[in-house]
Amino acid sequence: MRLPSYWYSHSLDIAARISFALTIVLAPLRWRITLWARPIFPLYGDYTDFLLYASDITAICMFLFWGGSLLLAPRKVSFGSAWIWVPLAGLTAAGFVSTLGSEDYMLSRYQSLRLVGFFLFYLFIVNEIESPAWVVVPAGVQVVLQSAVGIGQSLLQRSLGLQTLGELTLDPAATGVSVITADGVRLLRAYGLTDHPNILGGCLAFGLLLLLSAILYGGGRWRGWAMLAFLPGLPALAMTFSRSAWIGFLIGGSFMVGMEAVFHRWDSVKRAAWLGLSGVLLIAPFIWKNPHYFGVRTGIGLTEEAQKLAQYSFDERMYLIRSGNQIFVEHSAIGIGLGASPLAMKNRFADFPLNYQPPHYTLLTAAMETGVFGAAFYLLLMFLPWIVFLARWRFFSAQPLLMGAFALLLAVTVVGFFDYYTWLNQAGRIWQWLGWGLWSAAYVKAVEHG
Repeated sequence: MRLPSYWYSHSLDIAARISFALTIVLAPLRWRITLWARPIFPLYGDYTDFLLYASDITAICMFLFWGGSLLLAPRKVSFGSAWIWVPLAGLTAAGFVSTLGSEDYMLSRYQSLRLVGFFLFYLFIVNEIESPAWVVVPAGVQVVLQSAVGIGQSLLQRSLGLQTLGELTLDPAATGVSVITADGVRLLRAYGLTDHPNILGGCLAFGLLLLLSAILYGGGRWRGWAMLAFLPGLPALAMTFSRSAWIGFLIGGSFMVGMEAVFHRWDSVKRAAWLGLSGVLLIAPFIWKNPHYFGVRTGIGLTEEAQKLAQYSFDERMYLIRSGNQIFVEHSAIGIGLGASPLAMKNRFADFPLNYQPPHYTLLTAAMETGVFGAAFYLLLMFLPWIVFLARWRFFSAQPLLMGAFALLLAVTVVGFFDYYTWLNQAGRIWQWLGWGLWSAAYVKAVEHG
């Protein structure tokens, strides 16, 4: 008996969702295939090489399965909320326009195609991810796996021999490895399987917020599983020593818990309080053992030497911002090309006291690369969801899916004030576009049922 086409279409839909879930799980993984090595000394190779990440492979499978499903069972594809898709489409178009004046035409074309892929990723979320389980479960798996590796690295102060999975070779005494220095002693920060502790910290913070939303708003069974995944993520987040990730998680979590308190939903607040207490008990031994290192990151009890290091780090960030702003002013019309900001720094400033890199501020990096129109679209994507929220905050605060998406977007935005990886790095982009897609889908659903 011949099976009807809708059966094949449904099977392809399931395969696409599984591929989507794997994309979330593999998002932080730095394992990659180098499609085209393009060394430009002294730039970091990942800035200029054409790379295929593990999450790219699963995303391509997702697109193929979804496309096959649409061919077998044609249906209307929704763009989601105009508050998101219009500026997101504009930002994608600005990426292509930026190639016209790019410092590296081939790189910008490559990055523009990747941006189209992320727009399709957004569309898939809006149209196919109807259950939050398809997002929360893979986020929980990601948190558990990366936490296990990160905690092991931090406790052993070395890599775990997982180089086949993309783990960097880590030695706190080696140059170029990210460490915290206190009293002349170097402490290795947790990397997980990512490129940098800040990226691991961001991925953990974003995943923990999705788990927290399941704990606050989910049913009993899902709540229990979410708690089991949540708790190991807290010490791992602490071990990254990523201040931007700490701040993003605290602000996003406080937003959700605070709104529950405003509307006197005390059961949720009590769960959050017990969860917070459990987290403190898990983190406390590590802080107790390494108080000086946390003092360096929080600015508490700094020695004169530590104060100088903190000031130097701040001066570095400000120097990058001033340099990036100068390039933006000189190329404000269409930018210097998507993905080309490190090369633009090299070409513009021959005598540069730092490693060539984008400013640690996503809005400015987006403005440099895509010009004033790309910056405007990115700015709209940052603030339009919050303008919409303020207009009907009582209604939206009663929508669990939307509140979780709001918290995720809030954390991603906060991280973007201190780093650029949510704009330029594969893992950061997945989380950023995931946040936009979840918000758009949840907003449409809330309005339809409201």
